[in-house]
Amino acid sequence: MARPTPRALGSRRGLLFLLGGGGLLALALFALGASVSFRTAAVPSATAAPAAAPALPLPDAPPRLDPNGLLGEARRKASAWHRDAVLVSLSAGPLDARGVITEGKVELAYAKPSGERVSGGADAGAARLLLSSTGGELVGREERRSKARIAPEPSCSFDDAWAAAQRAGADAQAAPGIRYVWSDKYARAIWEVTSSEGLVLRRVDGVSCSILTR
Repeated sequence: MARPTPRALGSRRGLLFLLGGGGLLALALFALGASVSFRTAAVPSATAAPAAAPALPLPDAPPRLDPNGLLGEARRKASAWHRDAVLVSLSAGPLDARGVITEGKVELAYAKPSGERVSGGADAGAARLLLSSTGGELVGREERRSKARIAPEPSCSFDDAWAAAQRAGADAQAAPGIRYVWSDKYARAIWEVTSSEGLVLRRVDGVSCSILTR
């Protein structure tokens, strides 16, 4: 058998070298491509839109003062002050179309009866327990004022009286006030809608919620 010549051996070795080098080059290119693909997948695109922030809930509006709701608590505090304490007035304001504004105030005045009769229109003494709230619990203080008349708790609620006054033309945008007192003129307890200067704008019957015009 003929032995391969040195020239043939050199050609084979060159071919093997080229094949081996080509394989290594292919492996290197494959590894480089895989590395680039991994980095591209790992790094987020600079043009990707940021995730939307979750919407924050709107804060709840602070609760409004409710003169009707305060009557029960005021009655208990007044009875603790004096067993026979009687209501002589209730005032609230400023008002808007919905009632007492958020920054408003409600005040209830109680007195001690000055005679044996404890009913609407009877005399009340000068000692006063004033219970007021500007959004929290009722705060009380004692004062002495001129004598007043007993005003039975209203059958016509604050809400109904204010609604009746608005239907009769009371301007809620003027931020009026309202008070509940005994009226000698009408011989009954009434609601009076007042301006910021204290002028009476509307009068509402404390029992029937009727507008008083005479």
